[in-house]
Amino acid sequence: MKTSAHRRRSGYILFELVIALTIFAIAALGLARALNQAAETANLLKRDQIIRIGMRNFLEEIRRKPITEMSTSQMDTTYGVTYTSNTEPVALRTTRGDTLSDIYNLTITATSSFDGVPEEATLNVYVYKSAQQ
Repeated sequence: MKTSAHRRRSGYILFELVIALTIFAIAALGLARALNQAAETANLLKRDQIIRIGMRNFLEEIRRKPITEMSTSQMDTTYGVTYTSNTEPVALRTTRGDTLSDIYNLTITATSSFDGVPEEATLNVYVYKSAQQ
């Protein structure tokens, strides 16, 4: 025959087990949430890296072209990024007051969308294109 002390002890063990499982479930949920955030951050960093590399490649292609062909647009269908370039002549003066000619401001814009939110990155560089090219 079981005594009331024995019944209380077995009920107490069950209560401890429920508390331990609850604490474990909360810890596992927190860990899963942290891993999810880490994965999202890694995806954002990877996307930014892809856009930077794409802008660099687009810059290398564009700056080899004649000035009349430097303003263009190109779509990267793999990642859904549109690269657009635009050139504007720049008038720079030397310390002696001479005007430098044939220098252009090349602006490259990468436009993409992530989770329905449009994103844009811009790169500005000066390029020299002599009138003889």
